[in-house]
Amino acid sequence: MIIKCIDNSLCSTLTLNKEYFVLEEAPEYYVIFDDVHEEITCKKSRFTIITDGDLTKKCKATINELNYQLSNDFKDIKSFSIRKNSKGEIKEVSIKFKY
Repeated sequence: MIIKCIDNSLCSTLTLNKEYFVLEEAPEYYVIFDDVHEEITCKKSRFTIITDGDLTKKCKATINELNYQLSNDFKDIKSFSIRKNSKGEIKEVSIKFKY
């Protein structure tokens, strides 16, 4: 995801109207690389979204495929694994298909 800074108050390492690449997204924060190439956490209210990498389209396609697999007893799934963080929240779901 690419975002643009619209509020750089109290943060000297962000440039107003500059675009940044999001490394990780939380409900209220983004983790980005700032102007001095350090990883920082900033409130979402400081930014506006430029491109979301077609995330919505990809999610819909994935959900449709998984619904199909559920309806057909997972006939095309070879294996899957779920990775969680230290809080027990799901961070990644890896699915391997037979094709």
